[in-house]
Amino acid sequence: MANTGFAQAIPTGTIKGAQRGRRDCQRVIFETYQSAVQRLLTGMCRDSELARDLTQDVFIQTFAKLSQLRDTSALGGWLKQLTVNTALSHFRKPQHLSVAEHDEDSLDAQDWHSQSDWLQQLDSIEHLLAALDEHEHQLVWLYLVEGYSHDELAELFAVNAATIRQRYHRALKKLRERSQQ
Repeated sequence: MANTGFAQAIPTGTIKGAQRGRRDCQRVIFETYQSAVQRLLTGMCRDSELARDLTQDVFIQTFAKLSQLRDTSALGGWLKQLTVNTALSHFRKPQHLSVAEHDEDSLDAQDWHSQSDWLQQLDSIEHLLAALDEHEHQLVWLYLVEGYSHDELAELFAVNAATIRQRYHRALKKLRERSQQ
């Protein structure tokens, strides 16, 4: 079975050509990864028009920064990280959201998984996710759909892991309350 999404392989020669600015090689990279980039952005943004705009931004950045890629076999992961960072940059507000210094409830990894299982079983998940603000939606999407750990999310959002756990817990609490209405 062939790899899909960001796991697709591109020949090293094509990547090297794109690093040198060859348009035909850049086109191969674009055509190979465009749907994966757009699918990830659509999930994070909840807006297909915005996702298309950000997809263009991702590929502009990709070709501007491609010369920085040393390990050509890591292109898919590098591009996925660039995609997530582009979306987060778009939504990042000038001021950080304030979070209480103490935990509302003590959460451990088991809580994350049990809450995730509950959310994934719901029939109207997209309707429920629409109730979340942009930051909550991105956090839940990256954790459940893209498989990021809370430590990875803490690094992406530039906050500590306890803050991520609190935000995730609050988002799930909001979804649980909404699902019972």
